[in-house]
Amino acid sequence: MGASIIVATAAVGATADVELGVLSLQATVPGLIGVGLVAYGWFRADSVVGPKRWTVLKWTGTGLFAFTVLGAWFGEMAARTETSIALSIAGSLSVGAALGTVIGIYSARINRTNELLAETVTELEAANDRLERKNEQLDQFVDIASHDLRNPVNVAQGRLEMAREESDSEHLEKADDALTRMNTLINDLVSLTKAGDQIEEVVPVSPGAVSRSAWGGVETEDASLTVETDGEIYADESRLRQVLENLFRNAIQHGGEDVTVTVGPLAEGFYVEDTGAGIPDDLRGQVLDDGVTTGGDGVGLGLSIVEQIATAHGWKIAVEQSAEGGARFEFVGVESPE
Repeated sequence: MGASIIVATAAVGATADVELGVLSLQATVPGLIGVGLVAYGWFRADSVVGPKRWTVLKWTGTGLFAFTVLGAWFGEMAARTETSIALSIAGSLSVGAALGTVIGIYSARINRTNELLAETVTELEAANDRLERKNEQLDQFVDIASHDLRNPVNVAQGRLEMAREESDSEHLEKADDALTRMNTLINDLVSLTKAGDQIEEVVPVSPGAVSRSAWGGVETEDASLTVETDGEIYADESRLRQVLENLFRNAIQHGGEDVTVTVGPLAEGFYVEDTGAGIPDDLRGQVLDDGVTTGGDGVGLGLSIVEQIATAHGWKIAVEQSAEGGARFEFVGVESPE
């Protein structure tokens, strides 16, 4: 910047046939101020966040243009030898005062921005601490739900079975349904809290083998499973089994006890489809949300858990209609061993 002022001053001064000593006087003060402004902008650029660097460069460029114009103006003043010294001193002082004000305001704004950023960081750290405490409380709840709540339910179901051997009252059947529903809710809540956990390591697993294993853990009644994939994918095996179990339960619950469920391959993933009644068009885009259900005794958590586990793997899930008119869930973005 200082060099541009000297060049501009020299060019105009030479044109006006002004002595070199006068030219030096005209260029020195604004040149020093220009160098100082560039140095200040360079220093501040390292002490502010990335988005503010553009602001620093913008004002530095504006200063460069302004001092080039000033250099030409001082060169013009140098042509008036009878007043050049007085004009140079007055102009330099005026420019110095104006730049001092601009730099001071700019510095204050940067300092204030940094203070606001520091306050924001402090607030975010406090919010993060609160979130960690909430997560700890949630983990405690999961432990209680998975142990302390499940145990009395199991005891009640055992007592209920003994009571049904002694009586066939319809009230006992209603009580059994209520206890079964409580157990389902406990399982869903525990699964939901763990579904979004970050998956740190995946290994090659067979969707077909995991499907057969998951099928054995579900009350399938007269439903049947068809596995059409024999390849491998990278996944957390226990979480993949959780996905498949939820989809199998969903198919049986909404498709009937004799529904057929198929697990097959896709170019970049796999699919699970059934021969049930399918998902209505108006719910297809919402069925993966918490609390959305197409009927039955569910509370709309099973498919939400499926989506959270898929997202934790980095997969995308699409809800479509199967060739038989049932539900079809496609998982894409799934990596496979070469």
